[in-house]
Amino acid sequence: MNTLSPYSPRFDSLPRLAYVNALFIIGTLGTLITPAMLEGWTHLRWTPTQLGGVAAIELAGLAAGSLSGLYWQTRWRWRRVALPSLIVAIAGNAACMVVKDYTGVCVLRALVGVSGGLLTALYSAVLANSRSPGRIIAVTTFIQIGVEAAFMFSTTSVFERLGSSGLFILMAALFAALLPFLSLLPTAWPSASAATRERLGKPGSRRAYPLLFSFIPFIVVQTGVYTFLGEFGRVAANLSVEVTLRAIGISVVFSSLGSVAAYALNDRIGLRLPISGAILLMTAMLLGMILGSRSAALFVFYISLLQIAWIFLNCYLYSALIDANNLLVPAATPFSTVGSVIGASAMGYVLDHGGMMSALALTMGSMLLTALLTLPFLRSPAVGVPQAVAAP
Repeated sequence: MNTLSPYSPRFDSLPRLAYVNALFIIGTLGTLITPAMLEGWTHLRWTPTQLGGVAAIELAGLAAGSLSGLYWQTRWRWRRVALPSLIVAIAGNAACMVVKDYTGVCVLRALVGVSGGLLTALYSAVLANSRSPGRIIAVTTFIQIGVEAAFMFSTTSVFERLGSSGLFILMAALFAALLPFLSLLPTAWPSASAATRERLGKPGSRRAYPLLFSFIPFIVVQTGVYTFLGEFGRVAANLSVEVTLRAIGISVVFSSLGSVAAYALNDRIGLRLPISGAILLMTAMLLGMILGSRSAALFVFYISLLQIAWIFLNCYLYSALIDANNLLVPAATPFSTVGSVIGASAMGYVLDHGGMMSALALTMGSMLLTALLTLPFLRSPAVGVPQAVAAP
């Protein structure tokens, strides 16, 4: 369901797409570089539980802000949402340079998280009304991987030059850099006639809900496995910590190929074949990683292809959701957050109480559920849906 006219350039100009990508990537940066950010608070002698609590609060704020987009994305003017969000994010990050008590930091990170969530909802709204959302997601993911890697590798030098608050200085500056270009953001959701919404909305909405729920088991696998890749390397492949970390680093670099593949295949072979192929590849690589990692080379091979497949599938799940009902895109972030929480905790539990075979059962069950919530609800390529003409 897409209410944008194919003849309108409103959402697809290069400067506009570059700006909304920046809104999303900078808005979610705090949750992307959590290990580096937590490093800036180590001198405060907070416990691991407290540090984890700060990260969880920001993630919850991000989810809440994004979920609110379901209400306001078609009602409010978007720049009136973006401006206060940017200002709050700048102020919140700047305040983190001086506020050192735990409660104060939690409040500030919650505010920054909500602001990032609102910016994420704006990105989702533009994405939902673009001509090639799959390609935009692929480009965004590719850039995110690069930004995350750059921040993780530069954290030490940032701390050396700017002190323990260096990352907050940098994040405040990045949010501030977005303010002068606010006019690049579209003003509002494109309007469509009541008849058009009636024709397009009803069939799409029903099949969109299982697609939305598919993000939960998918992210359960993604987060659960990625969080404990070190454990899988140690137990399944008998690798040392140093070798395992090097293998993970190599696999993260290769994971960018998933977004490249999603970009190249976008709109060429439909949705069913790439989604089913990615699910099968992930399933095979999970089996190989847990049961067949007999050397460091094999472990790198399995986890590299696994990450390529899940980056690729992530792009296509968003495309499938947009195809079914573009109004629901802002809900994908909160559902992914639920999957992250379940994935990390469930994988930790099964590894503690059941070992590798229980972890295998959890991942296989989650992949099966992902398939059941996606493949039966994808639109047939033969069925064309007429698009509406956008107004403003």
